[in-house]
Amino acid sequence: MFQFIKEFIAIRMTQKGKKRNLPIEELEQKHAEPERKSFNDSSYFGGFSRDGFSIVTRQSFRVDKPNENWLKIHTPNNGVWGFENQDMPEGEGFIQGDLKWICTDPGKTWEISYSGSVWQNKAVENVEVNLTWQATSPILNFDTAGANPIQVGKQIAKETWSSDYFAKLKELKQVHIEQGGTLSGTITWQGEKHDVELRAVRDHSWGVRNWEDWDKHFWFLGILDDGSFFNISQISYGFVNNLIASFMYDGTEYRTLNEIPFFDEIGFNKSMPTQLEFSIQENKQSTPILIKIDMLEFFHFNMDGSYYIREAKAEFTFGDKKGIGVAEMGLNIKKYAIDVSNIY
Repeated sequence: MFQFIKEFIAIRMTQKGKKRNLPIEELEQKHAEPERKSFNDSSYFGGFSRDGFSIVTRQSFRVDKPNENWLKIHTPNNGVWGFENQDMPEGEGFIQGDLKWICTDPGKTWEISYSGSVWQNKAVENVEVNLTWQATSPILNFDTAGANPIQVGKQIAKETWSSDYFAKLKELKQVHIEQGGTLSGTITWQGEKHDVELRAVRDHSWGVRNWEDWDKHFWFLGILDDGSFFNISQISYGFVNNLIASFMYDGTEYRTLNEIPFFDEIGFNKSMPTQLEFSIQENKQSTPILIKIDMLEFFHFNMDGSYYIREAKAEFTFGDKKGIGVAEMGLNIKKYAIDVSNIY
């Protein structure tokens, strides 16, 4: 009976959570709250092709720790080149050094550019990136879709409640958006300019983030050949497990997926697989859909020495549809004894 009451309270709490209907211009701005410990504003763009160049880039602006920055490019026949967390001066808006993201039409268009050095182990090359992000779906704000309050409430109810626990839960309340699109333009590599047209995804979030609190997560985001856009993701923290977010965009509207598997069900325990096969369900009445993921090229990141993230360019099979996108997985380095010494 006591657990039933906890579930009832937790579900009501998540269902009545603050729903922020923020204007598009605010969703596209960089945010800073210096008075909040561990506050950060984090954004990501990933663009993928089956045979040519692929690129992932991220910027995180933090109030009490050094900013984070990523740029990694998979080059045909030359592997992955890039950088992670270089000491670059912060500019106005989404700028760190020569890594510049400029929003030219909120919710629709960004200009992504970088000119400078990239590394592969100790080797160095120069690259010039000039890409335009063009949205192919509207922005999804997770305050409005993508998360199931009943599932979240049940997970919250499983934990031991205390004032410290609820303080940690409060930190999880972030603004988080995602969007599907394309990245097109040029990448100049070893003096040769290449035209690229990439399937692309992006996200933007702001709020409190402490990497040492993260236990493990997966984030599968893809663009299917028919233009559909999907998210299948899950995260566990040190204080609450198995929080799920997932959606499908069919070209008309976003729909929260009814059911996706937990970590154990996809074989993600203490190691990261490179191929996955599992089923999801769009709604309670629908037939389960078989998902297959084949991870092809890998991008590695070490977050504050506490958390390891492996991103992959991945090919997806979603029922009878094909697609491409990012398959990201992460583990707490200390809890799972991950050896990252040979990765960098």
